[in-house]
Amino acid sequence: MANGQKLPILDQKHVPLIGHSIEARIYAEDPDNGFLPQSGKISVLREPTAIKGQVRVDTGIVEGDTITTWYDPMISKLIVHAPTRSHAIQRMNQALQDYKVIGLPTNIKFLKRVLRNTQF
Repeated sequence: MANGQKLPILDQKHVPLIGHSIEARIYAEDPDNGFLPQSGKISVLREPTAIKGQVRVDTGIVEGDTITTWYDPMISKLIVHAPTRSHAIQRMNQALQDYKVIGLPTNIKFLKRVLRNTQF
Protein backbone atom coordinates (compact mmCIF):
# COMPACT_ATOMS: atom_id res chain seq x y z
CA MET A 1 0.00 0.00 0.00
CA ALA A 2 1.13 3.50 -0.78
CA ASN A 3 -0.92 6.45 0.40
CA GLY A 4 -3.77 4.01 1.00
CA GLN A 5 -3.67 2.76 -2.61
CA LYS A 6 -2.77 -0.73 -3.76
CA LEU A 7 0.51 -0.87 -5.70
CA PRO A 8 0.55 -2.49 -9.15
CA ILE A 9 2.30 -5.84 -9.49
CA LEU A 10 5.28 -5.60 -11.83
CA ASP A 11 7.10 -8.47 -13.51
CA GLN A 12 10.49 -8.23 -15.15
CA LYS A 13 8.81 -7.69 -18.55
CA HIS A 14 7.57 -4.34 -17.20
CA VAL A 15 11.09 -3.27 -16.21
CA PRO A 16 13.20 -3.05 -19.36
CA LEU A 17 16.99 -3.24 -19.28
CA ILE A 18 18.29 -0.12 -20.99
CA GLY A 19 22.04 0.45 -20.98
CA HIS A 20 24.62 0.10 -18.22
CA SER A 21 25.32 2.08 -15.05
CA ILE A 22 28.35 2.23 -12.80
CA GLU A 23 28.50 3.84 -9.37
CA ALA A 24 31.74 4.84 -7.68
CA ARG A 25 31.89 6.14 -4.15
CA ILE A 26 34.41 8.91 -3.66
CA TYR A 27 35.96 8.61 -0.20
CA ALA A 28 38.45 10.57 1.86
CA GLU A 29 40.65 7.53 2.41
CA ASP A 30 44.15 6.32 1.65
CA PRO A 31 44.06 3.20 -0.56
CA ASP A 32 47.85 2.84 -0.30
CA ASN A 33 47.59 2.64 3.50
CA GLY A 34 44.89 0.02 4.02
CA PHE A 35 42.08 2.38 2.94
CA LEU A 36 42.35 4.21 6.26
CA PRO A 37 39.84 7.08 6.52
CA GLN A 38 41.32 10.55 6.23
CA SER A 39 40.24 13.83 7.76
CA GLY A 40 40.93 17.39 6.76
CA LYS A 41 39.61 20.45 4.99
CA ILE A 42 38.69 20.23 1.31
CA SER A 43 40.46 23.28 -0.06
CA VAL A 44 39.52 22.59 -3.71
CA LEU A 45 36.54 20.57 -4.94
CA ARG A 46 35.81 20.27 -8.67
CA GLU A 47 33.15 17.72 -9.55
CA PRO A 48 32.55 16.37 -13.04
CA THR A 49 29.82 18.16 -14.96
CA ALA A 50 26.43 16.56 -14.39
CA ILE A 51 24.77 15.50 -17.64
CA LYS A 52 21.16 14.34 -17.35
CA GLY A 53 20.94 10.61 -17.95
CA GLN A 54 24.73 10.26 -18.27
CA VAL A 55 26.63 11.64 -15.26
CA ARG A 56 25.29 12.32 -11.77
CA VAL A 57 27.02 13.38 -8.55
CA ASP A 58 25.17 12.82 -5.28
CA THR A 59 26.84 14.73 -2.46
CA GLY A 60 26.35 16.93 0.55
CA ILE A 61 29.95 18.19 0.59
CA VAL A 62 31.13 21.53 -0.77
CA GLU A 63 34.50 23.20 -1.16
CA GLY A 64 35.72 24.40 2.23
CA ASP A 65 34.01 21.60 4.19
CA THR A 66 36.01 19.53 6.63
CA ILE A 67 35.86 15.76 6.66
CA THR A 68 36.09 14.70 10.29
CA THR A 69 36.76 11.45 12.09
CA TRP A 70 33.25 11.59 13.57
CA TYR A 71 31.37 10.68 10.38
CA ASP A 72 31.66 8.46 7.32
CA PRO A 73 34.41 9.91 5.07
CA MET A 74 32.33 9.56 1.89
CA ILE A 75 32.52 12.67 -0.26
CA SER A 76 30.05 11.64 -2.97
CA LYS A 77 28.50 8.97 -5.12
CA LEU A 78 29.42 9.32 -8.78
CA ILE A 79 27.00 7.57 -11.14
CA VAL A 80 27.30 7.18 -14.89
CA HIS A 81 25.03 5.60 -17.50
CA ALA A 82 25.74 4.65 -21.11
CA PRO A 83 24.35 2.35 -23.81
CA THR A 84 27.06 -0.31 -23.28
CA ARG A 85 29.30 -1.48 -20.44
CA SER A 86 32.44 -0.37 -22.28
CA HIS A 87 30.95 3.09 -22.86
CA ALA A 88 29.93 3.30 -19.19
CA ILE A 89 33.51 2.46 -18.18
CA GLN A 90 34.83 5.16 -20.53
CA ARG A 91 32.31 7.66 -19.17
CA MET A 92 33.24 6.84 -15.55
CA ASN A 93 36.93 7.13 -16.36
CA GLN A 94 36.35 10.59 -17.86
CA ALA A 95 34.24 11.68 -14.89
CA LEU A 96 36.96 10.53 -12.48
CA GLN A 97 39.54 12.37 -14.61
CA ASP A 98 37.46 15.55 -14.19
CA TYR A 99 37.04 15.06 -10.41
CA LYS A 100 39.48 17.16 -8.33
CA VAL A 101 39.77 17.07 -4.55
CA ILE A 102 42.66 18.91 -2.90
CA GLY A 103 43.28 18.98 0.81
CA LEU A 104 43.21 15.32 1.76
CA PRO A 105 43.80 11.90 0.14
CA THR A 106 40.95 10.27 -1.77
CA ASN A 107 40.35 6.97 -3.53
CA ILE A 108 40.00 8.55 -7.00
CA LYS A 109 43.32 7.22 -8.36
CA PHE A 110 42.45 3.76 -7.02
CA LEU A 111 39.06 3.85 -8.79
CA LYS A 112 40.78 4.76 -12.07
CA ARG A 113 43.12 1.77 -11.63
CA VAL A 114 40.10 -0.50 -11.11
CA LEU A 115 38.55 0.71 -14.37
CA ARG A 116 41.79 -0.08 -16.25
CA ASN A 117 42.02 -3.58 -14.78
CA THR A 118 41.19 -6.19 -17.44
CA GLN A 119 39.41 -8.37 -14.87
CA PHE A 120 36.98 -5.53 -14.21
